Amino acid sequence: MLSLVNTQQMKAIDELAVGQFGMPSLLLMENAGRSVVEEIEHRFGSVAGTNVLVVAGKGKNGGDGFVAARHAVQRGASVTVLFIGDENEMLGDVKTNYDILKRMGDARVTLLRSFKENEFTQKRFDFIVDAIFGTSFHGEMKGKFGTVVEWINRQHRSKVIAVDIPSGLDASTGRCSSTAVKACLTVTMALPKIGLYLGKGREVTGSIAVADIQMPDRLIEKHKSKLFLTEERDIQAGLPIRSIEAHKQSVGKIFVIAGSKGLTGAALLCSQSAMKSGAGAVVLGIPSAVFSAVSRRTLEVMPYELPSTSEGSVAYSAMESIGPKMKWADVILIGPGLSQNAETVEMIHRVISTSEKTLVVDADGLNALSKNLALLKRRKCRSVILTPHLGEFSRLISLSVEDIEKNKIEIARSFARKNDVVLVLKGAPTMIATPNGDVFVNPTGNAGMATAGSGDVLAGIIAALVGQHNTPVQAAINGVYVHGRAGDIARDEVGEMGMLASDIMHRIPVVLKKMQDKKNSVR
Repeated sequence: MLSLVNTQQMKAIDELAVGQFGMPSLLLMENAGRSVVEEIEHRFGSVAGTNVLVVAGKGKNGGDGFVAARHAVQRGASVTVLFIGDENEMLGDVKTNYDILKRMGDARVTLLRSFKENEFTQKRFDFIVDAIFGTSFHGEMKGKFGTVVEWINRQHRSKVIAVDIPSGLDASTGRCSSTAVKACLTVTMALPKIGLYLGKGREVTGSIAVADIQMPDRLIEKHKSKLFLTEERDIQAGLPIRSIEAHKQSVGKIFVIAGSKGLTGAALLCSQSAMKSGAGAVVLGIPSAVFSAVSRRTLEVMPYELPSTSEGSVAYSAMESIGPKMKWADVILIGPGLSQNAETVEMIHRVISTSEKTLVVDADGLNALSKNLALLKRRKCRSVILTPHLGEFSRLISLSVEDIEKNKIEIARSFARKNDVVLVLKGAPTMIATPNGDVFVNPTGNAGMATAGSGDVLAGIIAALVGQHNTPVQAAINGVYVHGRAGDIARDEVGEMGMLASDIMHRIPVVLKKMQDKKNSVR
């Protein structure tokens, strides 16, 4: 797991590296600028023979850009450096690296102090390196800076690379200026910045590479936050390993209580997704009003008829039938498509308060819980995983979505701690908050997953992973990552616009196989 940091935390780490560990700031800048060029070559091939434009400001981000310009020249590129600002305001390491460029006397280096659009448009740049503002930016991009950034964003034939963070993006909040650089690659230094993953951040960063600029490991470890970015290697290490002696009773018995008249799709998606995620046996409890329709569409999932209300939802009297299955199951998934019928809500409350098995509560299970949140304190089971989207979370905590968005991380953290639950707060990005105060940010997924039923698929994945002996926290982290990766594969194959929840579901085994293959290859 990589720690995610905000502007203040990264600044403190920088200062300690120089002041406490004695690392020359000039060396850190050198490592940063060189890393940008190395990452460009890693992603796009050699820069030799290419035209590179470096747009730099007066601060340390500009200094990184000057170093990148020098390394690009040394690797055979022709480099134009556009400095925006007053040269007299350059200080320390920034001025040192600018002066080096001036003294190089290399015909492949062009230094410019003013932006004339006509002149720039006549020359085609293969790469544009954004080193205008660093992590200290907030507010609005104005004046000459805005003019240059707008021009950069019109250069569709150029690959735009942001140094540390795209200029115009707030590194702490993910808020964007109305004018911000839209990069295809962001090379961020030492640790990823939370703003790259929040709000509009994901729209302007492109791919993200974390550059090792040789910050002392002890320093990083000592000052890491309780906010983490999930990496693929974490998922590979944490996914269940199936024993050669495994049988269907040993790899997860899942009891799903889902569905009602008009909402049968949710029940099918979550239960089938659990099977596709490795569960050994899934029993789907559904109301009698839709039993015939649902049972015709299940093969591996075992339908289980429950008494129905007059509205076609699960009746409270179903508790007599539900009880034995709750004892049989390793995990209980409740909520998708259950409706908000008053009698059904009462049944949900009863399941939550009496279950002794790990609970995954989704959709209408969450809506029912919002009517009596105190049930979480009176529950019998040790672990509960809640999977709300922002609207459902808003109802749970009686706070507007807008207010949650302003401080989403801390609100999620506080809720998970207070109620002793694993909270999967779905969104862009999805976050997993744990009872001990850790928050994990998931990097996978895309806008095409904003489709009906996608959350039902996720709930099924998480339940299946708990059944295969992942801890609830592991299951939530792994499940969200796998869900997002399956969505990414679906996007690549069918596109965002027409993606269905079933497209995501059908690609779960593909993701699991790829992860398992990678895990086996490094053994």
